[in-house]
Amino acid sequence: MEDINQIPFNFDPRIGLIVGIMVGFLVFAVSLDLTWDKLLSVLKRPKAPTIGLVAQFGILPVIAFLTGLYLTDSPSIVLGLLLVTCCPGGALSNYLTGVAKGNVAISISMTTISTLFSIVLTPLLFAFWASMNPSTHEALQQISMDPQQVIMTLLIMLFIPVTVGMLIRAKRPITAVRIRSAVRLIAGIVFAVIVAMIIGSNFKSLALLAQTALFPVLFTFVVAVGLGWGIGWLAGLMAAERRAVAIEVAFQNVALAIGLGVTFFPSLGGIVAVSILWGIVHLTLGFGLAIAWNHIKIK
Repeated sequence: MEDINQIPFNFDPRIGLIVGIMVGFLVFAVSLDLTWDKLLSVLKRPKAPTIGLVAQFGILPVIAFLTGLYLTDSPSIVLGLLLVTCCPGGALSNYLTGVAKGNVAISISMTTISTLFSIVLTPLLFAFWASMNPSTHEALQQISMDPQQVIMTLLIMLFIPVTVGMLIRAKRPITAVRIRSAVRLIAGIVFAVIVAMIIGSNFKSLALLAQTALFPVLFTFVVAVGLGWGIGWLAGLMAAERRAVAIEVAFQNVALAIGLGVTFFPSLGGIVAVSILWGIVHLTLGFGLAIAWNHIKIK
């Protein structure tokens, strides 16, 4: 098979900027739920969110790192797994937690707080674990990354949306509630159209990449769900809390991962392919899991 890192994956340079802006809108919509009261409530009852966040940022990237060492020899796929697992939780997790009869409050608090932490943790964790694998370390050294571009991208995708969202929620809470759904819907639709364009213009390449990338993605996702549920069970969390933590740990912000991949690694199609495949997997298996839990009575 052709070297996966040489499979062409084409992007219009303008797509990177548009994707970054749309990701910013999605993060902004999530941040409209973040209040200081919620942060304080987590501090007062920190057990479930803390367990989930430790699993999400502390353990899941390790699993992705080990998966990259033993289940694939493609640096771009390994980098894709690391990038996705170092991203914060996505907004879809909040909805699916409700479908699964999980604790939605814990889900929302984990999503918003992990988004806040990701401004620092996502680039740091990704750089650290990528440097620990010889193949990905070498691949990153061959890519020229402008520090100013990195800072600007993080500002557009994370820092500015989080700051503005929290300010609006603090100063204009009624406005925040009114615009949250509309902002999320509009950004989600536009982002979905852009992703569809990326897939459409790279369908053959994505199909080739999926032959190698799909199994590592499936494996890591399933382990992520099991990790969230298992660590919650060991910690003595209630069933609804375990469901929330399991979904939150596994449902990463793939929009952010795709945006970062398009912006910084356009020559490594495996990174964006992994992000897209993770999104497909968590939409299909995730909905199936949520519906199954919906039919299982919580004791």
